[in-house]
Amino acid sequence: MKAVIVQENKRLDEIVFSHYGNLDHFDDVVEANEELALKTFLELGDKVILPEFEEKKKEQSVPALWD
Repeated sequence: MKAVIVQENKRLDEIVFSHYGNLDHFDDVVEANEELALKTFLELGDKVILPEFEEKKKEQSVPALWD
């Protein structure tokens, strides 16, 4: 679990995207930071908890050359 202290007016979705590279875990981060959920912009000094998630490996399928 990682914590980020907001340095300037940022939105929670911006922080989630910059940390995870996507918004797949946005709802999980909101759940971990319920006190920040209703803020449009986070304030200087707000603490955002960023839970760690096990990365899911995508199964790669190889197209058949002959059917």
